[in-house]
Amino acid sequence: MRNRHKFTSIICCAMADMIAMLLGTIVFLNFAIKENSGWNTLFQDKMIPITVLSWLFSVAYFQLYRVDVLFSLEYFFRNSWRAFLMQRILWHIYIIIFQDKVEYFLGSKANLFQLSFLLLYFLVSRIVFTVVIEKVKGRIFKSYTVAIWGFNKTSIELASHLESNSFFIDFIGILNENSSETYTNNEDFSLALSEAIHSASNSNINELYIVSKPDFISDLNYFFELGDKHCMRLKFVPDFSSISKKHFNSSHVNHFHVIKPRFEPLQNAYNRLIKRVFDIVFSSLVIVLIMSWLYPLLAFFIKKQSKGPVLFKQIRTGKKNEPFCCYKFRSMYIDGSDESIQAQKGDCRITPIGKFLRRTSLDEMPQFFNVWLGNMSVVGPRPHMIKHTSDYNCHINNFMVRHFVKPGITGLAQVKGLRGETKNVSDMKRRVTTDIQYVQGWSLITDIKICFLTIIVTLKGDENAF
Repeated sequence: MRNRHKFTSIICCAMADMIAMLLGTIVFLNFAIKENSGWNTLFQDKMIPITVLSWLFSVAYFQLYRVDVLFSLEYFFRNSWRAFLMQRILWHIYIIIFQDKVEYFLGSKANLFQLSFLLLYFLVSRIVFTVVIEKVKGRIFKSYTVAIWGFNKTSIELASHLESNSFFIDFIGILNENSSETYTNNEDFSLALSEAIHSASNSNINELYIVSKPDFISDLNYFFELGDKHCMRLKFVPDFSSISKKHFNSSHVNHFHVIKPRFEPLQNAYNRLIKRVFDIVFSSLVIVLIMSWLYPLLAFFIKKQSKGPVLFKQIRTGKKNEPFCCYKFRSMYIDGSDESIQAQKGDCRITPIGKFLRRTSLDEMPQFFNVWLGNMSVVGPRPHMIKHTSDYNCHINNFMVRHFVKPGITGLAQVKGLRGETKNVSDMKRRVTTDIQYVQGWSLITDIKICFLTIIVTLKGDENAF
């Protein structure tokens, strides 16, 4: 009963979403025809297939209609808007690439009505979806009950996760939460667990999570058979909280259970491919549309104000701690001073045009060549000089974690104001913490968001940019 209603609700929502995306495209085409856009028939005929493909790609990437035992409305709503945003971006890219009337597209009524229709649909549909599944949940005669046995830090975190993702299940809680009993050997633990399974069966619990120290789990087959006799699903969760206070990430390699210190999305080859495609497309557009005229213009002013090359090349630390040559527009005089000294506010080494370049971050623009060559990414932790990497690695334990990914032109730390000179080790620790947060939480949407925030921060001005 539970799964049937859940599947029906999700499938109906998926069908309604696809119909809405198609209707939005039809609305767009109707208004485009009325406005005499002049677009060729072949281009317009491909818009519906592009809509279908871009929407299918978006929902597959964000796993929008994934149906698991645990279902979170918050997760579903968040991924709905993420999928919608990605579909819109793919749609716009298609038109910009294959249609030369970009200025018409951006200001057309067709685009406005289509966007308004889709925004209204997603807002109303998600409200209706919430109401419907609330009604469905209330009509389920026999709920699927889940509980936890074992009271420790890991079980508390698991209980919090189940509570926030238990829309289609009835989470009872931790059965022995109020018990003060402790176990010193396997015999006492096995006896207590056997009694707990019998008691849970009498309470009509369908699924029981058993959270305990690995040392106490000696004979899983016996307990699994005991659970089978009571028609109860048992799931063992090892408690590693006594080993470390950190939040581990676990995975499987064939039959081996692997524990890692953190989750890294970019270890997935598919995610790396997506990020690389984004880097190539973004950097190519910047090089062709901006650097083609900005480079000679800035080169003229740089050469006129001081002698020396237009580009400043410096060896910096890249991915896997490998050095690479980082490009920047030269913003300082060539005076033979130590290049490892960070720029300070009011630094006399900075040229007049250099002050403007550094304040507006235009000095970083040549790094799009680094991105195109594969040394850097558009978004990622900022690369440091070799000396600074060595110095800070001695004072900050997890400093090198930021080098698990390619360095970026901009990053999460930069849009949060953690850029510029680092006078104290504590300043660098805050930056490293934010960089690791990016490494652990990477997504394509995050990169796009950071790019937009970078533009906003640059236009507003950053007091740490000097």
